[in-house]
Amino acid sequence: MQTIQLFEPGVTDRIQNPLDLLRRCGGYYKCPKDPGGKRLGPLVGYAGRYEAEKLQYVGDEYVNFAKAERHAPILKHLAGQLISDIWDRDLGPTLKVSAGFIGAPEGGKALACALAQAAGRIDDEYMRQYIFPEKVITAVATPNSREVSKLVFDRHEPEAGEFWWITEDVCNNFSTTAELVALIESHGAHVAGILCFLNRSLDVEKEFSPRVGLTLPVIPLVRQRIMQYQQDDVFVAADVAARNVVWKPKKREEWQKLAAAMEAARKG
Repeated sequence: MQTIQLFEPGVTDRIQNPLDLLRRCGGYYKCPKDPGGKRLGPLVGYAGRYEAEKLQYVGDEYVNFAKAERHAPILKHLAGQLISDIWDRDLGPTLKVSAGFIGAPEGGKALACALAQAAGRIDDEYMRQYIFPEKVITAVATPNSREVSKLVFDRHEPEAGEFWWITEDVCNNFSTTAELVALIESHGAHVAGILCFLNRSLDVEKEFSPRVGLTLPVIPLVRQRIMQYQQDDVFVAADVAARNVVWKPKKREEWQKLAAAMEAARKG
């Protein structure tokens, strides 16, 4: 059983930063390369798609937040940091009147639940809620792409007039975010802002506009741009052709391939 401490070994006055903490949980992959730039491990497939949503983008780095969310103390710590960041952005009043947090499946659900618990301490008379939509599959997976799905509220749903914070593990092209904003608004509710562990977008910084007339604050624990490539890009085409790609990196057996590649490169 793996136990991860919030404090670095020998350090008692500083909690490790979020991305380093995730690395220690075994949740960060960066493809190792030899001195000439040849890949010593697989590429990874991302959720973002192109060419009419048929093909996934690929890249060299992947953040697997699931490795951190299984550790309750770490999840609690990260949620507390996000609540502090909301207040640092002068959005505390919005937090106090919000209904709670909507977790984007699957990666945002555990973090949204932890946020509801952390935010509930602000006002003992008004505890925050946690709800989530569910995925309905509209197209099955193929050898070169993931399944396609849409979001629906079934188990829970927001009420008209309420304000909710969308919570995700990783934000990139914000397509899921935009879909979730539209879904929330279709129930007559409103979105207060977007929270996430990592914002890896090449374009979106502190604000996101899912539609004309609406601009939402984006608050990540980690802001780090991560490049992604179409499969025929010269930088990745040879590896894609050689099938040196892990298309579903969060699956246990697939993540083990990534971890093994980094460990082999580390040992030399």
